[in-house]
Amino acid sequence: MPRPSTGALRKKADADKVGYLGVYWTTDDESVYFSLSDNDAPLDFETINGGKPVLSPTLGSKAIRDASIIAGVGDDAGKYYIIGTDLDIGSTNWGDAVRTGSRGIFVWESTDLVNWTDERLVTVEDETAGMVWAPDAVWDASQEQYLVHWASQFYASDDPDHTGDPTTTHVLRYAYTSDFRTFGEPKTYIDHQTSTVIDLAFLPVDDDTFLRFYVDGNTTSPVVEVSNDGLFGDWAAPTGSVRDSASYEGPYAFWDNVEEGKAYLLCDRVGSSPGIAAWESTDVTSGEFARDSSSDLTFMRHGSVLPVTQEQYDALSGL
Repeated sequence: MPRPSTGALRKKADADKVGYLGVYWTTDDESVYFSLSDNDAPLDFETINGGKPVLSPTLGSKAIRDASIIAGVGDDAGKYYIIGTDLDIGSTNWGDAVRTGSRGIFVWESTDLVNWTDERLVTVEDETAGMVWAPDAVWDASQEQYLVHWASQFYASDDPDHTGDPTTTHVLRYAYTSDFRTFGEPKTYIDHQTSTVIDLAFLPVDDDTFLRFYVDGNTTSPVVEVSNDGLFGDWAAPTGSVRDSASYEGPYAFWDNVEEGKAYLLCDRVGSSPGIAAWESTDVTSGEFARDSSSDLTFMRHGSVLPVTQEQYDALSGL
């Protein structure tokens, strides 16, 4: 498999953005919380809204994990979506969660990042799926639609209660949508067959060049891969790695607003002492991400980040 070319991933800075909105849930409360940071200290996120949740689900399990914020593209420009996993682990256990879990994803939408409406729980898999975890989305310019992806595990069609052995491990699935209401037929994106794969996230550079991050059950650290020919191109593993990231999952990467070519990676520790930690890279093509020790983000759990303008930053600060 070809190696990605050096220098291909030099994302330009965005002078219109002054800071970052962090969207996450907490260990103590599976609701949606917001935090803010500015361009001077991108990783120094501070809670807003008085430390209270911005959104608390009223549908499904009434609990959300893996909250992801998506900026609208094309005809959707100016609109924002938050999507996430429908899972209250306190009312179930991990064994049942992969057999009889929710097959839907939470969705809210907004035009100003402050007021969120139209909560819905959209079913994206059929009854053979045991769960839908960690949904996220990336704009696919070739289709002019959002490619929404998640992790699922499947059972035989003649095993409606999912009491037997699964027919797959955890696999990564996807479907297209233009409105986060109606989704196309889901298909499998990554299936490692002998190991689980979960928590997929993309870092777009242009219409053709992407990084992708995910968690493979055969490794202890997040996987990094690069494609120079689209979301369905040839993906190659760079020579570098996410340093000191054992027992971390839920990777999410975002670009620096000021320094061209610099990116950050957030990952969520599982097991004891859970919470987010950060990494950074000025050469993402290499796959080398160095651990940041200047910030404490352990109050946040598997989430996402959106760059914001001054007007948006001021409005969010007022929450």
